[in-house]
Amino acid sequence: MPPQVAPKTLLNQYRIEEFISLTPLGELYRAIDERSNKSVALTVLSKDVSDKPENIKDFEANASRLLTITHPNLNKHIGLGKTSERTFLVEEWVDGPSVRDILEQGRVSAKESLFVAKSVCSGLEALHNKGLLHLHLSPELIRINKRGEVILCGAAGARVTNPKVEVQLGKYPLHYVPPEQLLAQPLTRAADIYSLAVILYQLTTGKWINGKSAPRTSETTRKTHLDSTPPAPASLVSGIPDNFSRMVLWALRKDPNDRLKTTVELTSSLALALQTSLDKIPPRATPEAAPVITAVLKDWEFLPPPKTTSVSADAIPLEERLAAISTPKKKAPQRIGFVPIFLFVLVAGFLALAFFIRPAAETPLPTPIVYTSFKANITPQPTTSPTPYPTLTNSGRIVFTCTRGDYNQLCMINGDGSDLVQLTDMAASNYYPAFADGGDSILFASNRGGPFDLFRLNFSQKEVFQITLNVGNVISPDYSPDERFIVFANRVGDGPTAIWMVNADGLNPHLVYTGSGDIVSVAWSPDGERIAYAMNMGKPQEYEIFTMDTNGRNHLRISQKLLGIGGSVDWSPDGSSLLVYAGPFGDKDIFKINAATGEYTQLTFGGNNAGASYSPDGQYIVFNSLRNNDQADLYTMKADGSGMRQITNDPEPDWGAKWVE
Repeated sequence: MPPQVAPKTLLNQYRIEEFISLTPLGELYRAIDERSNKSVALTVLSKDVSDKPENIKDFEANASRLLTITHPNLNKHIGLGKTSERTFLVEEWVDGPSVRDILEQGRVSAKESLFVAKSVCSGLEALHNKGLLHLHLSPELIRINKRGEVILCGAAGARVTNPKVEVQLGKYPLHYVPPEQLLAQPLTRAADIYSLAVILYQLTTGKWINGKSAPRTSETTRKTHLDSTPPAPASLVSGIPDNFSRMVLWALRKDPNDRLKTTVELTSSLALALQTSLDKIPPRATPEAAPVITAVLKDWEFLPPPKTTSVSADAIPLEERLAAISTPKKKAPQRIGFVPIFLFVLVAGFLALAFFIRPAAETPLPTPIVYTSFKANITPQPTTSPTPYPTLTNSGRIVFTCTRGDYNQLCMINGDGSDLVQLTDMAASNYYPAFADGGDSILFASNRGGPFDLFRLNFSQKEVFQITLNVGNVISPDYSPDERFIVFANRVGDGPTAIWMVNADGLNPHLVYTGSGDIVSVAWSPDGERIAYAMNMGKPQEYEIFTMDTNGRNHLRISQKLLGIGGSVDWSPDGSSLLVYAGPFGDKDIFKINAATGEYTQLTFGGNNAGASYSPDGQYIVFNSLRNNDQADLYTMKADGSGMRQITNDPEPDWGAKWVE
């Protein structure tokens, strides 16, 4: 039967390139993500799986758990996608042969199968430690990349431990399904051990567990799993050590209670049977440890590196130019910036050549803009005036919202106040910028398409990619530390502004937490474990600061002792404290709050300040202030509040600054 999807078919932003194989989850394709121009593994679920709402509900429920797992032997889950006709799972593409390709070369030695087992078990252990079972192990879902690393794929179909999983009779045969799953009994880690043992049996003997070729009918396959004892591998191949053969059979016992039950038990037993140590098994294929795999890799035709191309016509319409370079403001007498001259020239050159998305009519921002709270009655300037244009050592770059004319644009400046660059210039508003990719990209919110959505400006590719599409009105985005996910505040309809998350590529936008009031600022902790947010508790234009787990649980209010808090929050690089601004209306100051105790330290005294953010090394803070003739400009200071310096000077507001090295 031909594959469901023809090459060049577009499923959302994914363009199908080629059919790879049938898997227990469905048909596996290599596709191109047209937003990033990268290859992805796309599995189109079979109808018997996708037509059952409970299956999709399980996939979605487990997605948040999968997205938190990072392991070198476990392929990264990207998300669940849907069209009007198909439902599909998306993972990173592992370019290289699968274990099925290795099996087609013939059997391998027990030592080489241990190399495979160690890596697969390492990936399985990462799943099991999160309370998930793979339950779809097959040779097609174990792949070897160009570096010779064994990668376990298909984790998108994982289920929680102890489910009663009904067997889905799709196109893929039941060759690796454990007996307890066939009987719809509760499943444990031992189920994955059984499936892997079947694969190891095939690798070492070249035969299925009946000692012959795998049966073609599901009835015969089912009967073998439930009733037949496999021939000992050593009886089929004389070179297999007897103890190794016994360990494989132990992992294939019918009753899961009698079976090797964990990945550690399996790999340790196999290594002991081969009289070797697991520590001696290399993480990558070598001619000594894995000669067959090494030979296959040597002859494998790997994909060429992706070419940098513009966004397709079907993706995002582009405007005539990306940005206009503004005339630099007054510069410091010396120019000892972190960004060297040649990098500025390079950035300026391609910014003038690239393109932006064509804007639609501006819509109101769902929550107040930070600088709108600046009014008259400003505290007089402190006695010690800040140095207007300082020179700092290793100052880095700062991206911020710069109001210019009728719209808010994006600007970038060196931390020492030199080389101001206006990145956008269009009839649309752009807010809340944040650096990504080590400073090579900027994430921001814009209403160029109608409602406020997330976009990413990529300097090296000279392009803008849309991340979210009509999910509500989006503000205050922040990346997870590994930049795989984005947390943001979002208002849908007439509901309160709540906390949402989305994959970095735009898949799986979903609600995480709805509070009792509007949430106007969110920030991901440096360790990736917590999210801080500012939520209105009933008083106009005032907020309280909370932290929560990334799954929306275990909320902790840490701002009980501080009054008049404004709508921004930022973590210190070590995760010990948070920056906020607070005080009487029109007279706000910057405070540091201890994230564990709620104790606070005041860092500024007068000037009506807001929007504070740490430098990546935690030694400096950037913020906006009205201390200069009621003009909202950016200032920097040391982390203890000393050494204040002004770095922008424009009659229109500069605010919402973020720093990168």
